[in-house]
Amino acid sequence: MLLFKILGVIFALFIVLFVLIVLEETFFGGRRRRRLEQKAYAAQKERLELKARLEKDEAGEK
Repeated sequence: MLLFKILGVIFALFIVLFVLIVLEETFFGGRRRRRLEQKAYAAQKERLELKARLEKDEAGEK
């Protein structure tokens, strides 16, 4: 009987933590992280385009 209570508590904690993780990823940290990843991607793309343009200009000057 005690074993079932312990297993029930562990299962309940698992369900609660799973729901909290899903909520956090969906609404709180997930949105902020995705926004930061989009900004980082845009900045990287801009740097690569600038680098390619500079290399093209240097190749044209030679």
